[in-house]
Amino acid sequence: MVFFVCEGCNESLKKSQVDSHASRCSSCHSVTCVDCNITFPGDTYRSHTSCVSEAERYERTVYRGVKKGDERKSGKKIKLNPQEIWNNLIMEASERKSDAPSSIHSHLDTLTSCSNVPRKEKQFRNFASNSLRLRSNDVSVGLVWDFLSKLREEKNEVKAKEKEDKEREEEERKKETEEKQQKEKEQKETKEDKEDNESKDSLEKNSVAPLSKKRKATDSVSPSTVSPLNSPSKKCSTKILKGLLKKERSIRVSDLKKGAVVVLLEKGYDVSASWWREGFGEVLEGKKFKVVEGEVSLT
Repeated sequence: MVFFVCEGCNESLKKSQVDSHASRCSSCHSVTCVDCNITFPGDTYRSHTSCVSEAERYERTVYRGVKKGDERKSGKKIKLNPQEIWNNLIMEASERKSDAPSSIHSHLDTLTSCSNVPRKEKQFRNFASNSLRLRSNDVSVGLVWDFLSKLREEKNEVKAKEKEDKEREEEERKKETEEKQQKEKEQKETKEDKEDNESKDSLEKNSVAPLSKKRKATDSVSPSTVSPLNSPSKKCSTKILKGLLKKERSIRVSDLKKGAVVVLLEKGYDVSASWWREGFGEVLEGKKFKVVEGEVSLT
Protein backbone atom coordinates (compact mmCIF):
# COMPACT_ATOMS: atom_id res chain seq x y z
CA MET A 1 0.00 0.00 0.00
CA VAL A 2 1.37 3.39 -1.00
CA PHE A 3 1.07 6.40 1.37
CA PHE A 4 1.91 10.02 0.67
CA VAL A 5 2.66 13.13 2.72
CA CYS A 6 1.30 16.53 1.71
CA GLU A 7 4.16 18.96 1.11
CA GLY A 8 1.96 21.86 2.25
CA CYS A 9 0.60 20.66 5.62
CA ASN A 10 2.55 17.39 6.18
CA GLU A 11 -0.64 15.32 6.53
CA SER A 12 -0.30 11.60 5.80
CA LEU A 13 -2.64 10.43 3.07
CA LYS A 14 -3.68 7.24 1.42
CA LYS A 15 -3.57 7.38 -2.33
CA SER A 16 -7.37 7.52 -2.57
CA GLN A 17 -7.39 10.56 -0.23
CA VAL A 18 -4.95 12.75 -2.16
CA ASP A 19 -7.52 14.26 -4.53
CA SER A 20 -10.03 15.18 -1.82
CA HIS A 21 -7.24 16.59 0.34
CA ALA A 22 -5.87 18.71 -2.53
CA SER A 23 -9.31 20.25 -3.07
CA ARG A 24 -9.40 21.65 0.49
CA CYS A 25 -5.65 22.26 1.09
CA SER A 26 -4.55 25.35 -0.84
CA SER A 27 -0.83 24.62 -0.26
CA CYS A 28 -0.98 21.02 -1.55
CA HIS A 29 0.96 21.41 -4.80
CA SER A 30 2.83 18.10 -4.49
CA VAL A 31 2.96 14.94 -2.38
CA THR A 32 5.87 12.73 -1.32
CA CYS A 33 5.87 8.93 -1.12
CA VAL A 34 6.52 7.74 2.45
CA ASP A 35 8.45 4.67 1.29
CA CYS A 36 10.80 5.98 -1.39
CA ASN A 37 10.77 9.74 -0.59
CA ILE A 38 10.05 10.69 -4.20
CA THR A 39 8.04 13.90 -4.63
CA PHE A 40 5.22 13.95 -7.20
CA PRO A 41 3.91 17.35 -8.35
CA GLY A 42 0.30 17.74 -9.41
CA ASP A 43 -1.46 14.46 -10.20
CA THR A 44 1.66 12.53 -11.28
CA TYR A 45 1.33 10.48 -8.10
CA ARG A 46 -1.36 8.38 -9.84
CA SER A 47 1.24 6.35 -11.74
CA HIS A 48 3.08 5.48 -8.51
CA THR A 49 1.59 2.18 -7.35
CA SER A 50 4.59 0.44 -5.75
CA CYS A 51 8.21 1.23 -4.98
CA VAL A 52 10.38 -0.45 -2.33
CA SER A 53 9.63 -3.90 -0.95
CA GLU A 54 8.58 -4.59 2.63
CA ALA A 55 12.05 -6.05 3.30
CA GLU A 56 13.69 -2.81 2.16
CA ARG A 57 11.26 -0.75 4.20
CA TYR A 58 11.46 -2.58 7.53
CA GLU A 59 14.89 -4.27 7.52
CA ARG A 60 16.68 -1.07 6.47
CA THR A 61 20.38 -1.34 7.48
CA VAL A 62 20.32 -5.15 7.71
CA TYR A 63 18.71 -5.48 4.29
CA ARG A 64 20.98 -7.63 2.09
CA GLY A 65 19.46 -6.79 -1.26
CA VAL A 66 17.21 -8.69 -3.60
CA LYS A 67 17.34 -12.41 -4.16
CA LYS A 68 18.65 -13.96 -7.34
CA GLY A 69 16.16 -13.56 -10.17
CA ASP A 70 14.44 -10.48 -8.69
CA GLU A 71 13.95 -7.94 -11.48
CA ARG A 72 14.53 -4.99 -9.16
CA LYS A 73 18.26 -5.75 -9.31
CA SER A 74 18.48 -5.14 -13.05
CA GLY A 75 16.31 -2.05 -12.96
CA LYS A 76 13.56 -3.67 -15.01
CA LYS A 77 9.85 -3.43 -14.31
CA ILE A 78 9.06 -5.01 -10.94
CA LYS A 79 7.03 -8.20 -11.19
CA LEU A 80 4.11 -8.03 -8.75
CA ASN A 81 2.58 -11.04 -7.06
CA PRO A 82 -1.18 -11.74 -7.48
CA GLN A 83 -2.10 -10.09 -4.17
CA GLU A 84 -0.18 -6.90 -5.04
CA ILE A 85 -1.95 -6.78 -8.39
CA TRP A 86 -5.30 -7.17 -6.62
CA ASN A 87 -4.44 -4.39 -4.14
CA ASN A 88 -3.55 -2.08 -7.01
CA LEU A 89 -6.87 -2.96 -8.64
CA ILE A 90 -8.71 -1.97 -5.44
CA MET A 91 -6.77 1.30 -5.40
CA GLU A 92 -7.79 1.99 -9.01
CA ALA A 93 -11.39 1.09 -8.18
CA SER A 94 -11.38 3.72 -5.45
CA GLU A 95 -10.01 6.31 -7.89
CA ARG A 96 -12.72 5.38 -10.40
CA LYS A 97 -15.53 5.18 -7.88
CA SER A 98 -17.49 7.73 -9.91
CA ASP A 99 -18.23 4.85 -12.31
CA ALA A 100 -19.66 2.77 -9.46
CA PRO A 101 -22.98 3.16 -7.60
CA SER A 102 -22.82 5.94 -5.02
CA SER A 103 -23.87 3.54 -2.24
CA ILE A 104 -20.51 1.73 -2.36
CA HIS A 105 -18.14 4.72 -2.63
CA SER A 106 -17.30 4.64 1.06
CA HIS A 107 -16.76 0.87 0.97
CA LEU A 108 -14.25 1.21 -1.86
CA ASP A 109 -12.32 3.83 0.12
CA THR A 110 -12.30 1.54 3.16
CA LEU A 111 -10.90 -1.35 1.13
CA THR A 112 -7.86 0.73 0.09
CA SER A 113 -6.68 0.70 3.73
CA CYS A 114 -6.67 -3.13 3.78
CA SER A 115 -3.79 -5.11 2.31
CA ASN A 116 -5.25 -8.61 2.69
CA VAL A 117 -8.49 -8.36 0.72
CA PRO A 118 -9.45 -11.83 -0.63
CA ARG A 119 -9.45 -12.35 -4.38
CA LYS A 120 -12.28 -14.92 -4.44
CA GLU A 121 -15.95 -14.09 -4.01
CA LYS A 122 -16.81 -16.42 -1.11
CA GLN A 123 -13.83 -15.33 0.98
CA PHE A 124 -14.46 -11.70 -0.03
CA ARG A 125 -18.04 -11.81 1.33
CA ASN A 126 -16.77 -13.19 4.65
CA PHE A 127 -14.10 -10.48 4.74
CA ALA A 128 -16.67 -7.75 3.97
CA SER A 129 -18.93 -8.86 6.82
CA ASN A 130 -16.02 -8.26 9.23
CA SER A 131 -14.00 -5.37 7.78
CA LEU A 132 -16.82 -3.44 6.11
CA ARG A 133 -19.35 -4.34 8.81
CA LEU A 134 -21.76 -5.68 6.24
CA ARG A 135 -23.71 -8.91 6.10
CA SER A 136 -22.37 -11.37 3.53
CA ASN A 137 -25.73 -11.31 1.73
CA ASP A 138 -25.93 -7.52 1.70
CA VAL A 139 -26.58 -5.96 -1.72
CA SER A 140 -23.63 -3.60 -1.27
CA VAL A 141 -21.23 -6.52 -0.97
CA GLY A 142 -22.41 -7.84 -4.33
CA LEU A 143 -22.13 -4.41 -5.92
CA VAL A 144 -18.55 -3.98 -4.64
CA TRP A 145 -17.56 -7.43 -5.85
CA ASP A 146 -19.20 -6.90 -9.25
CA PHE A 147 -17.40 -3.59 -9.70
CA LEU A 148 -14.02 -5.10 -8.78
CA SER A 149 -14.66 -8.12 -11.02
CA LYS A 150 -15.53 -5.84 -13.93
CA LEU A 151 -12.29 -3.90 -13.51
CA ARG A 152 -10.32 -7.14 -13.29
CA GLU A 153 -11.89 -8.42 -16.52
CA GLU A 154 -11.00 -5.16 -18.25
CA LYS A 155 -7.42 -5.49 -17.04
CA ASN A 156 -7.23 -9.09 -18.23
CA GLU A 157 -8.60 -8.13 -21.65
CA VAL A 158 -6.04 -5.35 -22.00
CA LYS A 159 -3.27 -7.69 -20.91
CA ALA A 160 -4.42 -10.39 -23.34
CA LYS A 161 -4.57 -7.85 -26.18
CA GLU A 162 -1.08 -6.59 -25.35
CA LYS A 163 0.20 -10.17 -25.33
CA GLU A 164 -1.49 -10.86 -28.66
CA ASP A 165 -0.03 -7.70 -30.18
CA LYS A 166 3.40 -8.59 -28.88
CA GLU A 167 3.18 -12.10 -30.35
CA ARG A 168 1.99 -10.68 -33.68
CA GLU A 169 4.83 -8.17 -33.75
CA GLU A 170 7.30 -10.93 -32.90
CA GLU A 171 5.88 -13.10 -35.67
CA GLU A 172 6.09 -10.22 -38.18
CA ARG A 173 9.66 -9.47 -37.09
CA LYS A 174 10.58 -13.14 -37.49
CA LYS A 175 8.95 -13.24 -40.93
CA GLU A 176 10.80 -10.09 -42.04
CA THR A 177 14.08 -11.59 -40.82
CA GLU A 178 13.45 -14.82 -42.75
CA GLU A 179 12.52 -12.87 -45.90
CA LYS A 180 15.66 -10.74 -45.56
CA GLN A 181 17.84 -13.83 -45.11
CA GLN A 182 16.17 -15.50 -48.11
CA LYS A 183 16.72 -12.38 -50.24
CA GLU A 184 20.37 -12.20 -49.20
CA LYS A 185 20.78 -15.90 -50.00
CA GLU A 186 19.24 -15.43 -53.46
CA GLN A 187 21.45 -12.41 -54.13
CA LYS A 188 24.50 -14.38 -53.05
CA GLU A 189 23.55 -17.32 -55.28
CA THR A 190 22.91 -14.95 -58.20
CA LYS A 191 26.30 -13.34 -57.66
CA GLU A 192 28.03 -16.73 -57.48
CA ASP A 193 26.24 -17.90 -60.64
CA LYS A 194 27.31 -14.71 -62.42
CA GLU A 195 30.91 -15.19 -61.32
CA ASP A 196 30.79 -18.82 -62.42
CA ASN A 197 29.43 -17.83 -65.83
CA GLU A 198 32.08 -15.15 -66.23
CA SER A 199 34.77 -17.62 -65.24
CA LYS A 200 33.36 -20.18 -67.68
CA ASP A 201 33.21 -17.62 -70.49
CA SER A 202 36.79 -16.61 -69.76
CA LEU A 203 37.96 -20.22 -69.88
CA GLU A 204 36.11 -20.85 -73.12
CA LYS A 205 37.56 -17.69 -74.60
CA ASN A 206 41.13 -18.63 -73.65
CA SER A 207 40.79 -22.38 -74.21
CA VAL A 208 42.41 -24.28 -77.10
CA ALA A 209 39.03 -25.41 -78.45
CA PRO A 210 38.74 -22.45 -80.86
CA LEU A 211 42.32 -22.84 -82.02
CA SER A 212 41.11 -24.12 -85.37
CA LYS A 213 39.31 -20.80 -85.88
CA LYS A 214 42.49 -18.92 -85.02
CA ARG A 215 44.36 -21.13 -87.41
CA LYS A 216 41.90 -20.31 -90.19
CA ALA A 217 42.35 -16.64 -89.45
CA THR A 218 46.07 -17.01 -89.96
CA ASP A 219 45.65 -18.92 -93.21
CA SER A 220 44.80 -15.69 -94.93
CA VAL A 221 48.03 -14.06 -93.73
CA SER A 222 50.43 -13.96 -96.66
CA PRO A 223 54.19 -14.54 -96.17
CA SER A 224 54.79 -10.96 -97.22
CA THR A 225 52.92 -9.61 -94.19
CA VAL A 226 55.07 -11.62 -91.71
CA SER A 227 58.75 -11.14 -91.26
CA PRO A 228 59.98 -14.55 -90.02
CA LEU A 229 63.09 -14.45 -87.92
CA ASN A 230 64.09 -18.10 -87.79
CA SER A 231 62.80 -21.52 -86.81
CA PRO A 232 61.84 -21.86 -83.12
CA SER A 233 64.28 -23.59 -80.83
CA LYS A 234 63.37 -26.65 -78.80
CA LYS A 235 63.36 -24.60 -75.59
CA CYS A 236 61.10 -21.96 -77.11
CA SER A 237 58.73 -24.59 -78.53
CA THR A 238 58.56 -26.39 -75.15
CA LYS A 239 57.69 -23.15 -73.38
CA ILE A 240 54.90 -22.36 -75.86
CA LEU A 241 53.39 -25.85 -75.65
CA LYS A 242 53.50 -25.76 -71.84
CA GLY A 243 51.73 -22.41 -71.89
CA LEU A 244 48.93 -23.87 -74.04
CA LEU A 245 48.59 -26.98 -71.89
CA LYS A 246 48.34 -25.00 -68.64
CA LYS A 247 44.94 -23.74 -69.76
CA GLU A 248 43.60 -27.25 -70.40
CA ARG A 249 44.14 -30.61 -68.66
CA SER A 250 44.71 -32.35 -72.01
CA ILE A 251 44.62 -31.40 -75.69
CA ARG A 252 44.52 -33.45 -78.85
CA VAL A 253 47.80 -33.48 -80.74
CA SER A 254 46.25 -31.87 -83.83
CA ASP A 255 44.71 -29.02 -81.82
CA LEU A 256 47.98 -28.48 -79.97
CA LYS A 257 49.84 -28.18 -83.28
CA LYS A 258 47.35 -25.64 -84.55
CA GLY A 259 47.61 -23.62 -81.36
CA ALA A 260 51.41 -23.72 -81.48
CA VAL A 261 51.42 -22.49 -85.08
CA VAL A 262 49.17 -19.54 -84.19
CA VAL A 263 51.43 -18.46 -81.33
CA LEU A 264 54.65 -18.97 -83.31
CA LEU A 265 53.36 -16.97 -86.23
CA GLU A 266 52.31 -14.15 -83.93
CA LYS A 267 55.83 -14.11 -82.53
CA GLY A 268 57.29 -13.98 -86.06
CA TYR A 269 58.90 -17.43 -86.17
CA ASP A 270 59.28 -19.42 -89.39
CA VAL A 271 57.16 -22.56 -89.09
CA SER A 272 58.44 -24.73 -91.93
CA ALA A 273 57.62 -28.30 -92.90
CA SER A 274 60.81 -29.58 -91.23
CA TRP A 275 59.68 -28.22 -87.90
CA TRP A 276 56.41 -30.14 -88.24
CA ARG A 277 58.18 -33.39 -88.94
CA GLU A 278 61.11 -33.12 -86.59
CA GLY A 279 60.89 -30.23 -84.11
CA PHE A 280 57.35 -30.70 -82.91
CA GLY A 281 57.64 -34.46 -82.49
CA GLU A 282 60.98 -34.07 -80.69
CA VAL A 283 59.47 -31.59 -78.27
CA LEU A 284 56.54 -33.92 -77.44
CA GLU A 285 58.97 -36.77 -76.75
CA GLY A 286 60.54 -34.71 -73.95
CA LYS A 287 60.00 -35.32 -70.23
CA LYS A 288 57.63 -32.37 -69.93
CA PHE A 289 54.82 -33.96 -71.93
CA LYS A 290 52.78 -37.17 -71.96
CA VAL A 291 50.98 -38.47 -75.07
CA VAL A 292 48.22 -41.06 -74.57
CA GLU A 293 45.85 -42.04 -77.39
CA GLY A 294 46.35 -38.82 -79.29
CA GLU A 295 45.87 -36.62 -76.18
CA VAL A 296 48.76 -34.50 -74.85
CA SER A 297 49.06 -33.48 -71.19
CA LEU A 298 51.76 -32.18 -68.88
CA THR A 299 53.61 -34.70 -66.76
